[in-house]
Amino acid sequence: MNWNRLERFKSKSKLLVQATVIGTMLFGLTAPALASNNIWYDKYTALESSIGNTLYTSTEGSNLAWGESYILNSYLDLYSLTGSTSWLDKFTTHADTIVANADDIDNDGYLGWSTSTYSPVEDDNWDFETGASGDSTLPANWVRFQSTSSTAYRSTDHAPQVTGSYGVKIHTEPTGTKWQSLYQQLNQYAPDTLYVLRMYAKTNGSAAKGRAYIRDKTTGTVIASINFENTDWEYKTLEFRTPAAAGHILEVWLGHQTYTVPGGIAYYDNVKVSAKVPYMVHDGMIGTAIAKFVRLIHQKPALQAAYLSNANTYQDLLEDHIIPRWESSSYIGNTWASISGTTGFYKQSTKYDAFAHGSTWTYLPYNQALAFINMLIVMYDVNGNATYLDRARKASQYFKNSLTANGTAYSWNYSYSSSGKEDTSHANIDLALALEMYRHGEIFTAADMDKFTDALTEHMWNGSLTAPVATKYVNGTGDSSFTKYMSVWTELSQFDKRVFNISSEQFRSYTPVSTVELLNLSNIMKWDRAKIVNQGFEMKYSLDATQPAQWNRVNATSANAYLDSTNKYEGSYGATIKANGSADMLMNQTWEGWLPSTSYTLTFMGKTDGSGAGGKVYIKNETTGAIIASLTFTDTTWTSKTLTFTSPATASNVVRTYIGNNNITVTNGTASFDNMKIKATADAW
Repeated sequence: MNWNRLERFKSKSKLLVQATVIGTMLFGLTAPALASNNIWYDKYTALESSIGNTLYTSTEGSNLAWGESYILNSYLDLYSLTGSTSWLDKFTTHADTIVANADDIDNDGYLGWSTSTYSPVEDDNWDFETGASGDSTLPANWVRFQSTSSTAYRSTDHAPQVTGSYGVKIHTEPTGTKWQSLYQQLNQYAPDTLYVLRMYAKTNGSAAKGRAYIRDKTTGTVIASINFENTDWEYKTLEFRTPAAAGHILEVWLGHQTYTVPGGIAYYDNVKVSAKVPYMVHDGMIGTAIAKFVRLIHQKPALQAAYLSNANTYQDLLEDHIIPRWESSSYIGNTWASISGTTGFYKQSTKYDAFAHGSTWTYLPYNQALAFINMLIVMYDVNGNATYLDRARKASQYFKNSLTANGTAYSWNYSYSSSGKEDTSHANIDLALALEMYRHGEIFTAADMDKFTDALTEHMWNGSLTAPVATKYVNGTGDSSFTKYMSVWTELSQFDKRVFNISSEQFRSYTPVSTVELLNLSNIMKWDRAKIVNQGFEMKYSLDATQPAQWNRVNATSANAYLDSTNKYEGSYGATIKANGSADMLMNQTWEGWLPSTSYTLTFMGKTDGSGAGGKVYIKNETTGAIIASLTFTDTTWTSKTLTFTSPATASNVVRTYIGNNNITVTNGTASFDNMKIKATADAW
C-alpha cells in the first residue's frame, strides 16, 4: 500500500467530516416526523432519537459492528420506506466520522477498525474472583507492593456493570510515607503492538486519587499510565504500544496518584490487558452497511448531486483498504483459502492471536466470514469486480454445503469445527448473505430460502401469533433469550407472511431499547402490510420467479401478470398486467393492519403501452363487495398517481388492493406498475 495514498485518503475523509459538520451547523438536518398512525414507525423514531447518536464516534470495531452497523442499516431502510433524504443525511453524518476514524494501528498501510474486546487477556484473575492460597484477602496471581491485607485487598464493593462478586480496594498508608500497590506480570505480549488496559475504577474522593499503569520491568520505565478521581464506578481505557523487542517483562500496576495523602482509597474491577487487533467480522458488518449506501447512490442518479462525494470516499476506503487488507496485509497475511474449484472460505490470521493463544481454528465461524462476503457481493454491484463475485460464490457454496436437513428446514452449526448449533442472533448474518445471493440469482435458490424460513416457522417459533417467541438456536432448541434479535429473519416474510407476525407482535407491547432493535423495527416496517409490502415488486415468489412475492394472481397466469424487467420505473422490476380480451387479469394484495374510518393515500408509478387497455388500481372491501376507490390511467410514460380514500368503519372487513387493465377487451394491451405504497393521509410517509 502506497503511504502517500493512505495519507491522501485520511486527509480527504477528514475534510468530508468537516464539511458535513459545517453543513449541519449552517442548514441543520431535516428532522423526520416523530409521530404517525404507524406503531412501528413511532417506536423506531422514539428509540432512534434516544440512542441513534451514541455509537458512531467510537473507535472500537466491536461497538461499530455490533451496534452502529444496525443503526446505519436501519437508516437505509427508513430512506427506502419514506423517501426522505433526512435519513441519508443521518447516515452520512455517522459514516463520515466512522470512515475518518478508521485506523492503521498495525502499520501495514491499510485502514480498518480494531478492538481489544476479544483478544487474549494477558493478566490472570482480572476480575479478582479468586483468592490467593492461604490468604483470601489477596487476589490470586496479584502481588502486593509495600501493602498489607489492610491496605490492598479483595472487596465486595465491585463494579455493578459487570458480573462477579469482588473488586479490590487499595488504601494509602495511614502515615503517607510509601506507595501501596498491587501488580502482576503480563503473561506475554506481541512486540510493537497496540495493547489496551481496560478496567472499571473509582475513588473515595480523596486527593490521593487513583492511578493504573503499565511498567516495563526490563528497562525500569513506565510505558503508559491513567489517572482518575471519579467517585462512581466508571469504565476506563488506556492504550499503549509494547516494546519493539521481544523478551521484556511487562507488568500492570494498580494504586494511587500520590501516596502522601492518608485516607485515600482507589477501587478496581475487571482489569484486563489485551491486544487491539482487527477482526474480519467487524470490517464486514461495518463495511456492508457502508457498501449498501454506495450501491444506493450508484443506482439512483437523482441522489448523486448530494451524496456522490460521500459515496466515492466510502468506496475508496472499501476497495483500497478494508477489502484488500484481508489478503494483502503484511500484518494480517492472506486469509483467503481456496478449498476446491467451487468452494473457498476465509481463515483466521496465523500471524496474531485474535481469540486465544494457540487457537487451532482454520476457517472462521460462518457468521464471521459471511459478514465480509456480504460486503463483497454488494460491492460487486458497484464495480463489477470479478474476484468479489468469485469469493462470494465459493464462500456461499461452502456455507451451503454445511447445511443439514431438519425435516423440511435447514439446520447448521456455528462453525465447521463446532457441534453447537448456530444461534438466532448470529444467524442474522448468515441469512443476510443467503438472501443477498438469492436475490442475485447465485448459489441459493428459492427452495433454499423456503428451508431457512421453515427453520423459523417449523422449529424455532412457539406457534403463537399473539405471544410469539423463537428459540435461541436454529434447530429449535434453547431458551427464548434471543427472540427479539430477528432483524434479518424478518426478511423471510418474503417467503411466508407469518414471519411478519412472529417478529412484529413481539414489539407491539414492548418498548425497544437497543440498536439491534432499531434494525428489527425497520425490517418490520418493510414488511408491514398496512403499507403494502414488496412495494417495488423487487422480491420474487419462491414458487414462481415470474410472480412478485406477497402479490396474488387473480384469473391470470405468468403470461398475463408478471414481474417485468423491461417495464420498470426503478430497481430491477416492475409489475405488468396484460389483457387477454375477455376476463379481468389481476394481481392483488390483502391490506392488513389499517385503522378504521381513516383517510389513506395510495401512490404508485404507472404507464401503459398506449394500446387502449389502460391501467387500473382499485381498493375493494371483499366483505361487502364494495369498491372503496379506483383510479384509471392511460399514460405512456411513467407517471406518478395518487388515490385518496377512507378505510371501512368495521376493522374486521377484508380489504384488498388490485392492479389490472381498465379495458379488458384490448387483447395483449399492457399496464405496468411500480413503487406502490399506502400511507395514512395525515402521515409524513
